[in-house]
Amino acid sequence: MTHMIRTLALSILAAFTFSACTTTVSSSNLGATPAQPAEVKVAEKPVPQDPALVITTEEVAALVNDPAKAGTFVLVDARPAVKYEAGHVPGAISIPKVQLQNSLDKLPKDKLIIFYCGGVTCKLSPESAEIAMKAGFTNVKVWYEGEPEWVKQGHYNEVATKFVEKLVMKPSQDAYMLVDSRPAVKYRKSFIPTAVSIPNVEMELKKGLLPADKATKLIFYCGGYDCVLSHKAAATALSLGYTNVMVYAAGEPAWKDAGLPLWGDEASGVVKAAAPAKANALPEAISPDEFKKLVAGKGAQFIDVRDPEEFAAGHIPGAINITEEDFIFRTKESVAKLNKEGRVVFYCTTGGRSASSFYALLESEYTNKENMQYLDAKCNIAPDGQFTVEK
Repeated sequence: MTHMIRTLALSILAAFTFSACTTTVSSSNLGATPAQPAEVKVAEKPVPQDPALVITTEEVAALVNDPAKAGTFVLVDARPAVKYEAGHVPGAISIPKVQLQNSLDKLPKDKLIIFYCGGVTCKLSPESAEIAMKAGFTNVKVWYEGEPEWVKQGHYNEVATKFVEKLVMKPSQDAYMLVDSRPAVKYRKSFIPTAVSIPNVEMELKKGLLPADKATKLIFYCGGYDCVLSHKAAATALSLGYTNVMVYAAGEPAWKDAGLPLWGDEASGVVKAAAPAKANALPEAISPDEFKKLVAGKGAQFIDVRDPEEFAAGHIPGAINITEEDFIFRTKESVAKLNKEGRVVFYCTTGGRSASSFYALLESEYTNKENMQYLDAKCNIAPDGQFTVEK
């Protein structure tokens, strides 16, 4: 009896084993190599953190967003250059870890040096900090959370010319929208191919032009590093729920300097016919030299069309602050503040907003239009009112 039970058990076991084996075989894989176990991806381990070197994302954001702290620290992206070009923290410089030993002369020893890379599992930033400290740098921090946490916390990145060039000149399936945040008058003259015009001052009115998919890559640009319009537009996009927001801070001037193609009236050779002017009307744009002479001789009413916080940080002595937005949306109240005779000169940082304000008034009831001019040039103004102007 025992022998019969043992024999029956072995038969059942053999049948079960055969069934289990044959159920995994189909006519489509007969003779094929047996499937390999799925590869298990091992999670990267966080790098050890030195408490004495740690600086948090919140602390970095406080430094980056405070103009008063701008000259007190240097933010160093230790990742490879291609990663930096595709998205870095605003204001950061690129010194890949492999190049740091030969680039230490680029770093000041009297400022806070902050190294970052690709997050808590990335070793490039702590290794860069070690190289710097061995070279005698004593005020060093490591932002271990780095660029991934920056984006996760709702900030935007900056991108470089090479990244934008690849998107524009070598189209792929990667959806994006390139947005020119300058006034429309600047856009019409010349703009980066594929860009759409959504002036920052009109973002609320034209937000419907933005893509429905909030994950679409949005790249904003304007008139270069001194232009704040793209940064303001990017902040607005984040507030609207867009999650992949970037700023091409170098903007149209850098694109042009790189010899890359531009579209627009100037690029195509189209010259816009000027509106009929009175015989004694001044030229629309004032030259930098004439502007300097007028400031020195107090020979005009100067209108600073930048935002109030920019005006408060430094302006031409005697200038009054009436923003571009005021001239567009509150024209009557703005006109009431302008001189009814004599020269009236509009200025901003790069010439975009001053031109926009000028053209807005051409459609108004202002009676002193023949004496209006705008500065179409880069203007940097110190807190004490000293300034430089360059084309």
